[in-house]
Amino acid sequence: MIFGGTQLYNVEETNMRINNIEVKQHLLSYDKIVKNTLKQSTKMTIRFVNGLFDDNIPHTAPVEWLDKESVTDKNTAIIADFYPKIDAKIYAIEVEQDAKGEMAVRAFKYTVNGAIQHSMTATKAELSISFPQPCVIFLTSTKNTPHKLTWNLEFFDSQKVTLQVPTIRLAELSIKEIAKRNLLPIGQFYLRTFEPLTKKKVESFKAAANSLLIELKKAIDQEIVPFRVGMLMQDTIRKTMENAIIKSKQEVDFTMATEIMETLPWIDYEDLFTKLEERGRAEGKAEGKAEGKAEGRAEGRTEGRIEREMEIALKAFSGRNNGRSSSEIVNMLKGFGISDEVIESARKQADTDHA
Repeated sequence: MIFGGTQLYNVEETNMRINNIEVKQHLLSYDKIVKNTLKQSTKMTIRFVNGLFDDNIPHTAPVEWLDKESVTDKNTAIIADFYPKIDAKIYAIEVEQDAKGEMAVRAFKYTVNGAIQHSMTATKAELSISFPQPCVIFLTSTKNTPHKLTWNLEFFDSQKVTLQVPTIRLAELSIKEIAKRNLLPIGQFYLRTFEPLTKKKVESFKAAANSLLIELKKAIDQEIVPFRVGMLMQDTIRKTMENAIIKSKQEVDFTMATEIMETLPWIDYEDLFTKLEERGRAEGKAEGKAEGKAEGRAEGRTEGRIEREMEIALKAFSGRNNGRSSSEIVNMLKGFGISDEVIESARKQADTDHA
């Protein structure tokens, strides 16, 4: 297997021409994208592992990331595996891709028992050690992809144990099931399940993309996915869709595919920002009914507004390669009511990230 973080880099796209239209194939590092998605929200990470292992960890549980590396929005760091510690359990998560492009997420849940760890001495007559619970999710699959996995474990004393490993095939789940199980951090790659894309698959491909964007927007509206993370996930969905079209080897007319993409319900900044503002005003009115803490709560609402504005401005400036100039982006953000201070701060940060 090829570890996703060591072979694929989201650095520079490959230019191609289809029907005299220049398009780009995006080289995505899937493990970095998944890790970046999860590390920006502890609640989303908890929901994700609950969905994988059918756990019921409270969303308020603390999350500690045991690996020291970090990633950026541009996913340029070389990261393979990652390890969140949640509710006295350690999760090991890795994304793998083989030479044929098939992808899988392999996850393990380790139960951390301090009493066992501290009592493992040479004089202890008997110990009980829990074997980590595995789960494998196939992001892409073919007719040769197994529906179940059997692991044969052989120990040093010649004892053998056969382990049936639960699996999930992403292609066999509906978009609604993926969203319900909080698997959108890997569901953002769902359109890869249509590869190789053919003319017969175009309509179902479009329907899946439409449903995926709708569910993502719902998750953002319900604050299951943070706004900034949702915008990054939408960008991954778009790039995954474009890659699938390019890999169709011109069986799918690119002009037709472009028209399809333009009709999809892509999330726009103005619509979401308006809803965030409406939510903020509603929260402010509700908080204002309580007495004695108006000043502190007003300050909190101001901080929340600045944070939401910063999310939108950063995403807008990070998308300058989509054809908008800096001045156009500034005017657009001002039209949304975002302050000059936030716009300038976001522009400087985006320039630093780009450099």
